[in-house]
Amino acid sequence: MTIRLVVSVLLVIIVAMALRVPQTFISAFFVFLVTKENRALTMATGTIMILGGTIATAASLFLFYYTFDYPELRVPAMAVIIFTGMFLSRVLVLGPLGFVFGFFAALSQVMSERALNTDALVRSQLWLWMALVYPIVITMAVNQLMLPADPWAVLVRTLTQRLNTATKALKRVVKEGSAGGQTDPALLELATRGSSPLLGLLNSAEAKDFRLKRRHTSLVAVIAASEHVLYATAALEFRQSQPLAADDLACAESLLVEIVGLSAILPEPDPVLLPRKSAVPKATLPQLRELQFAVESFRDGLIRYVTEDATPVVNKERKRFFVADAFTNSSHQKFALKVTASAMICYVIYSGLNWPGLNTAFLTCCFIALENTGATIRRGWLRLLGCAIGGSLGYLAIFFCIPYMDSLTSLILLTAAGAAIIGWITAGTERLSYAGPQAAFAFFLCVFQGFAPQANFTTIRDRLAGIILGIVASSIILRYVWPEHAIDGLRTTLTRLLRNLSQLLLIPGTSLVSEAESAAVKEMRGAITKDLDNTLRLSELVGIENIVVRHQGGIAISTLENVTANTQVLCLMSVAIWSKTKQEEWQLLSPPVQAAEIALRASGARQLQRVAVYIETGHFPKSADLESTFAEWSRIIPPPEENDRPRLVRRIVEQIDWYFR
Repeated sequence: MTIRLVVSVLLVIIVAMALRVPQTFISAFFVFLVTKENRALTMATGTIMILGGTIATAASLFLFYYTFDYPELRVPAMAVIIFTGMFLSRVLVLGPLGFVFGFFAALSQVMSERALNTDALVRSQLWLWMALVYPIVITMAVNQLMLPADPWAVLVRTLTQRLNTATKALKRVVKEGSAGGQTDPALLELATRGSSPLLGLLNSAEAKDFRLKRRHTSLVAVIAASEHVLYATAALEFRQSQPLAADDLACAESLLVEIVGLSAILPEPDPVLLPRKSAVPKATLPQLRELQFAVESFRDGLIRYVTEDATPVVNKERKRFFVADAFTNSSHQKFALKVTASAMICYVIYSGLNWPGLNTAFLTCCFIALENTGATIRRGWLRLLGCAIGGSLGYLAIFFCIPYMDSLTSLILLTAAGAAIIGWITAGTERLSYAGPQAAFAFFLCVFQGFAPQANFTTIRDRLAGIILGIVASSIILRYVWPEHAIDGLRTTLTRLLRNLSQLLLIPGTSLVSEAESAAVKEMRGAITKDLDNTLRLSELVGIENIVVRHQGGIAISTLENVTANTQVLCLMSVAIWSKTKQEEWQLLSPPVQAAEIALRASGARQLQRVAVYIETGHFPKSADLESTFAEWSRIIPPPEENDRPRLVRRIVEQIDWYFR
């Protein structure tokens, strides 16, 4: 990705310098905004940016026709454009389209104030549109042709990583001759993160390769099976340590061979597996047998798929243009109003000071605004950090390089070095990658001050001052005006997650599992996975938010973090109890034991409902007594060697009991 970024930037610079296209720093900056993890996502992002920039340019020129000589109209029009763009960024299904419209329209409004007349204004706006479009086209071409990051390859790599996780666990089992006794946080994180990103990669891959589209149903099954592999591996690793019998060791060795073969054919568009030479030994350890089922499901999904002619025709749900609560949820309008207010406050300040170099404050307010205070604070810090990195590189370049540069070659070498450092940051994790484009903007702003070498230090000084002003204005507005705190989102999501878990524990409610119950479990598992992923993300943002915003009253943040970590483990166990082996073991239980377990799970579900009320209101309700139902259940359960299901039920009860300690 770093190489693609550097090559794209260099091509943009060559075009800009050869054809004297203005606003070179903006063109180079957009390369970093457009380049994404794979070429399908880059193509989609580039298309959205071109469309949003074109609409914004047309809207700006239309407004300028009426407002150019009338500041009393132009300033309200700026506010309306910012409000519209930020509102659309929240309510459009294609949210980035609304954001690009708002950002580019704001940029047009800021730059319009320098125009001396309408002819210069139209030329500057059209050149600004050109400065946006041609780097995006170059970037999309480079990402398509040079070292392309194909979404199918990324999907295969991710699925292979999941298989490798099982391989690592099986190798340890074979080497030590025992299973369980492990506490790997990385495995817990991987097993509870869900598969939504993988389904997105599959959709991107299918848009490019029709053969993959024919295999859609089977590939979705493969992704689900890979998640099953992770759950089964986690169950195998996290159980109590136990020496394995000879048959179980033989099964583990057989599974190792099977997974290696699956990994080898996984990248093939039309995979073919050779028949097994011998029967697969059947495991006696339940967790190992569950992993066997998961690997078998992976194999079936990989080699069996429905052809296009045999695919049933279904009525696809009509795609929505707006999110479901676009015009009923007032938080969308409030968010847009807050961003507009902070941006216009910055505009009034730098206009009143007659300091046009601070106009980056106006753009900063649009850039860093996110759904809650914690996310906005993190983005503001990353923006400031990125600007400091890029500005420092720019200062060093002005000091030591630019005075001695006299050719395009020297400019290319300087830019390549800076873009490589910044590109490496951009290609990093989501916790840091946002700092990359900000560093790029600051660096390019220093280096490209015209079509000839210049050493103007005031540009980056104004840029830094503008960013600080924008961060301060946004932070104050978002902190005190209709605040949307990450901790509130965490409480809501965690409450919903605990209630879904309580409903999941109630199933099965009879000796036989009905189809309706199976369908309900499948739906609840999807909701639980989604909420858990969001809970973990919000928990991280709460820690950042707490540094700036001290929440008074309610549940302590440390308590919420501990509850989140415990709930993550509970989710893994609750989903594991619905595994195939555990359902088989359920059928083997005697009716009195089944009745006792149903009563125990119902008592545990009521406990989780009480925890949800505590998270929601901050008032700890009186605890129901689990001891009596647990004691009755413990008295009649079969020994572990006969049925392993009670062991998992016991661990779930212990995990629920943790909330009341």
